[in-house]
Amino acid sequence: MNETPQTRGTPRDPSSRALSLGPVSEVLEAELRKNVRHHGIVIWLDADGRYQSFVDRLALARRRGALPYEVRGFHGSFLELMLELAPLSSGTDRDHVVVHLPGFNKQTVKDTPLLELFRAGYCFEKALDTLVGQAAARRVPPNRVEALVARADLSLEAADAWLTEQLDRPQGGVGALLTAVSAPALLDDLLHHRALVAKLGGDYAPVFAHLEAELGLPADWVDRTFRPDGARPSDAAFVAASWALSVEYVDDLGRDPVSDRLAPAKQLHGAVVTACRELAAHLRRSQADFYEQTARQTQEELLASEVGSARAADLGKIDTFPFEDEVVLDEALEALRDGGFRAAHGWARQRIDGGSFWLERRPARKSEWQLVEGAAALGLAIEEAGSALGAKSVDEAAARYAEAGAAVDRAHRHLEQRRHALLYSQLDRFEELRPLLDEMRERWRLWADGWARDFSQLCRAHGFLPSAELQQRGLFEEVVRPLAIEDTTAFFVVDALRFEMGEELRSAIADSSATETKLAYRLAELPSNTEVGMNVLAPVSNQGRLAPAIKNGRVTGFAAGEFRVHSPDTRRRAMQDRIGGSNCPWLSLEDVLDRGAPALKTTVSKSKLLVIHSEEIDKAGEKDLGPKVFDQVLRQLRTAWRLLRDAGVKHFVITSDHGFLLLHDRIENAKHHGRVIDPKRRHVMSTVAADHDGETRVALTDLGYEGVDGLHLMFPETTAAFDTGKRGGDFVHGGNSLQERMIPVLTVVNRRPPGGSSLRYRIDARREPGIEGMHCVALRVEVATQGALSFARDKEVELALRIADLPDVEIDLVQARHGGRIVGNSVYALVAEEVEVFFRLHGRTDARAQVEVFHPGAAVDVDPCAVSRRFEVASDGTKAEPEEDSSETAAAPVEVAVESGADPTGPTGWLEQLPEGGVRDLFAHLERHGTVSETEATRMFGSARKLRRFSMSFEEHADRAPFAVRIEVIGGVRTYVKEGGGR
Repeated sequence: MNETPQTRGTPRDPSSRALSLGPVSEVLEAELRKNVRHHGIVIWLDADGRYQSFVDRLALARRRGALPYEVRGFHGSFLELMLELAPLSSGTDRDHVVVHLPGFNKQTVKDTPLLELFRAGYCFEKALDTLVGQAAARRVPPNRVEALVARADLSLEAADAWLTEQLDRPQGGVGALLTAVSAPALLDDLLHHRALVAKLGGDYAPVFAHLEAELGLPADWVDRTFRPDGARPSDAAFVAASWALSVEYVDDLGRDPVSDRLAPAKQLHGAVVTACRELAAHLRRSQADFYEQTARQTQEELLASEVGSARAADLGKIDTFPFEDEVVLDEALEALRDGGFRAAHGWARQRIDGGSFWLERRPARKSEWQLVEGAAALGLAIEEAGSALGAKSVDEAAARYAEAGAAVDRAHRHLEQRRHALLYSQLDRFEELRPLLDEMRERWRLWADGWARDFSQLCRAHGFLPSAELQQRGLFEEVVRPLAIEDTTAFFVVDALRFEMGEELRSAIADSSATETKLAYRLAELPSNTEVGMNVLAPVSNQGRLAPAIKNGRVTGFAAGEFRVHSPDTRRRAMQDRIGGSNCPWLSLEDVLDRGAPALKTTVSKSKLLVIHSEEIDKAGEKDLGPKVFDQVLRQLRTAWRLLRDAGVKHFVITSDHGFLLLHDRIENAKHHGRVIDPKRRHVMSTVAADHDGETRVALTDLGYEGVDGLHLMFPETTAAFDTGKRGGDFVHGGNSLQERMIPVLTVVNRRPPGGSSLRYRIDARREPGIEGMHCVALRVEVATQGALSFARDKEVELALRIADLPDVEIDLVQARHGGRIVGNSVYALVAEEVEVFFRLHGRTDARAQVEVFHPGAAVDVDPCAVSRRFEVASDGTKAEPEEDSSETAAAPVEVAVESGADPTGPTGWLEQLPEGGVRDLFAHLERHGTVSETEATRMFGSARKLRRFSMSFEEHADRAPFAVRIEVIGGVRTYVKEGGGR
């Protein structure tokens, strides 16, 4: 129900209305009553003594029992007043009281005996002109109020009489109806041509008269923006909306407006400004197209001087007009160029978190702001970490990296992931953003090189090994074995899980109830590659010493008692020998994700220790797919942890063999060392104890290795890679930088069984028109079934997109709007709210892909949904082949670039989505033969009439095919022609 202007700001308490106060006095009494209720004792300083008669009326009302608080006043004797107040201001149950002090202000009251009471109470002051404006706001046009308060003889009684007269003016016809209609409701009526529009009969004067009081709409604004001849209801709505938007802009502005047209907006009462802001917010929420049109037209026709003089520092938190976002983005990009990362980051966060209307309307603009935010976050992290490592020992260096350096590398990785997903040529600011992002890469490289030099110097001076408790070789005996002896333990050995990624994984797991997490770190052994790190994660240390097997300049394994640990099976054997028991399963991450709950529970019940091996990060990095896959693998690790927890595992240890570097100028900055066949990208094993410029060297014996006399490792002292004569990719490891050597040791203990959920969700998804080079799918998550009574539902559900039938096609999630958000490769959708997800598809095919929406974790039960209408795939080029990888399965094809779902219906499963009969026959013929003539189609449908009916819905059916279909005339015959390779 809409409030009428007459009721806004008036007291609701019946006892107040029983005082028979005028409309201005009512507002004053309501404010006094509120303050007394909240503060108990109110000291009313009435410097001009204008309210004495009003206070006398309040005191009389109190004596008659019509007022719920005491009223006392100063009448020339402080002693008399203090005696009256004594019983009211003492004791534990004080009465509520207003103490009126005419002729006193905040300074003069300090020289009175009432100072102590003044300090104990609440100070109340109210100028009469302010009170009149407050009472008349949204009820009387501002110009009339200005004329009243300008009178020299203004009194409260005169103001009451005047406002009563204004409100009692007779209004007939439409004017009387409008008094009960709020501004948002009125504009909705005008825009939707509801019943009120017919009553206006083309006369909009009553509308503007009503809005003059409601919104402070000036007459000259109406004259400038409204042409009555042939005016439509939407034209009148534009007048009101353009003014409301302008008032919001001025109120949000950090300076006075430049345009004289906006000067009246600075004089409006706060309640009127609030009404304008509420109307602007309503239009953004409920009339988005009209809002955008109004904002752009107002900006172009009325605010040219504001646009030309706008500065980001002056603009507020709300981008009412599109030029505001443009101005702030311009200055944010300039700030990035100049190193003003804090300002750029603040502007970006304000728009991303603030639900900017313009970012919601243009997902590509949101992508630009997210790239700015990511670049600024990297700059801030570098500034916070400092250019120098500033450590005096290897242990201190590790601690410094954990405290500050890891945040830089996490920001760098996040920026590269955003660059991969969000930076594409259709962005308006593409040509500005790309060199800025390149510059941020260089800033990171300079910082990383500085820390790498400092760390190399530290290692040369103090040794390359940290203290024993930070050595990778002791991890199994000191962390894993004690937990496994106590209870069932899952040991995750994740190839190339960097320390900062372990921090991110811990944050995701720590949100779960009944879970204790602890993140520590250790330094990987050298060289920091798979053959060393993975094998050292098994119990191969003998009193802190290692006995490596070396062949052709590479470590191939380590001695462990009577056998050599060099492969997954020998690692499993060594671990089982130390733990005991009859079973020690070695599972891949994919094994855990694919196994059903019963199979996992059986496996867990028979084991003290389970080892989960993941190569996804390393394999994707070697294929130059790292930024695409990093978040996906972290999500899969979290899902595997949850599945094993639900299967009964109590303890978890998640660690890595080594980290990695992301080098985007690897070839240009490659360091030469002897023959190109000698180096392994980040290290060289040599029998020559030679020191080269820009390199650091360590004897293997100094690393606690046995039987390796005369062998040395050499590394670039910076983050550079050695020149191997191969092109390779951006993902490297094997060196001595902290990014490569710092590995996470994440322990997770589940103290009680996790609670289950009886809720089952379903997804409804459909294709929507794409924009700005992106596809769009609209999806909605709903509760499908509920097996048992549940008092709580998930507020949001994690979803992801995958290709149902084309494994070579990749999905890049770009933006989500309305009831959802994107984090990495996941969409978090609010339950029962529609979410629009924007994405791009690319791959080595010209077929059209079917997209499936699914829940990628194991947190809730969600039925997946395939979008029936297919999407065009943008063909991309062939990626360069990577050079030799150090991982054990380097030759295996990588299948983690995009999550794929198997097609359960075989190579023609898509046909089953089409209606049986003519539709299915026509597309099946097209798939096999490429063309169908109209004559053939008529035979398939059985009649020309049925074919004509099919033609009306042709596009809907064609969108379900994995190939495009065009209609052309061949030899005078209308023909359906297949485009693309299909399947």
